Amino acid sequence: MLTFLLFSLFALAALAVGGVFALPLLVIGAVIWLVTLPFRLLFGFVFGGLFRLVFGIVGALLGVVLAPIIMIVVAVGLVGALVAGLLSLLAPLIPVALLLLLGWGIYKLSRPRASGLASE
Repeated sequence: MLTFLLFSLFALAALAVGGVFALPLLVIGAVIWLVTLPFRLLFGFVFGGLFRLVFGIVGALLGVVLAPIIMIVVAVGLVGALVAGLLSLLAPLIPVALLLLLGWGIYKLSRPRASGLASE
């Protein structure tokens, strides 16, 4: 119990020391953020607006061109998933189908052959 209390005291001291160093750094960061705000706003409006417009138009054109192709690929994938799902439902019946095929083969081999014109 004493060890736990000692480690808790060390952790509390570390947090206090970290807080003492963190507060001035937060204030300095806020001042730098406020000083550079007009420049960031200017560059954001000048370059950001133009780049957003150009990339927005290019993105919209690519979306119009590529959306039908993507929709076809998605539709083919969904149909494939549906077929695979249906086949997976039939998979447990494979042993039964094999037993039926074996029985049919034995029946075909053991059936007497018809002679004459009525042969198959």
